[in-house]
Amino acid sequence: MIVGWLVGVFFGLRWLWRQAKALMEALATASEATAKALDGHMSSFEAAPIPEPAVFVSPGSVAGRVRARYRRIASRKARRRQRHQAAYDSWAVLAGYKDG
Repeated sequence: MIVGWLVGVFFGLRWLWRQAKALMEALATASEATAKALDGHMSSFEAAPIPEPAVFVSPGSVAGRVRARYRRIASRKARRRQRHQAAYDSWAVLAGYKDG
C-alpha cells in the first residue's frame, strides 16, 4: 500500500513538474512578445515632438484652441447622434414600427 502511494505521488509530482515547465515556457514566449511590442511602442514616443510649455502663451490663443476643441467635440457628437439615429430608424423598420 505504501509502495502504491509512493508511485502515485511520483506520477503526480511528475505531472505537476511538466505543467509548471510548460507554463514557464508559455510565460517566456509571452514576455518576449510583450517586449517586442513595447519596443515598437516606445520608439513612437521617442519620435513624437515635445510640446512647448504653455507658461508664456497668450490667453487669447489658449481660448481659441479651447473653442476649436469644443467645436470638434460638438461635431463628433453630432455625427455620433446621426449614426445612432440611423441605426434606430433601421431597427424600427425591421421591427415593423416604421415604414421604410
